[in-house]
Amino acid sequence: MADFTVSTEFLAKLAQDLKGCGDELDQGLKALKEASRTGTGFDFLDEACGHFQGKWEYGLKKVRECVKILDDGLDKVQQSYDGTEQSITKALTPAAGQS
Repeated sequence: MADFTVSTEFLAKLAQDLKGCGDELDQGLKALKEASRTGTGFDFLDEACGHFQGKWEYGLKKVRECVKILDDGLDKVQQSYDGTEQSITKALTPAAGQS
């Protein structure tokens, strides 16, 4: 029989880390926008930065969508495992007065 354990604490941390992922990418995009406002001094480079910003914004949108789906799924998995663990503990705990 396979040894299978699930750490609900790890699942909670994973969900939290995924939420922070989008925020970190957003900070990079803001920094790129800030650099573009002042201009790089080269039209072709400013144009390339603008194009990259559009791609980055699209990618960030997709990352956020995926993170939301994963986060929702992880919440459900964590709740299921917590519920199962509580049910098993309750079932294996002798009732008061029985021994």
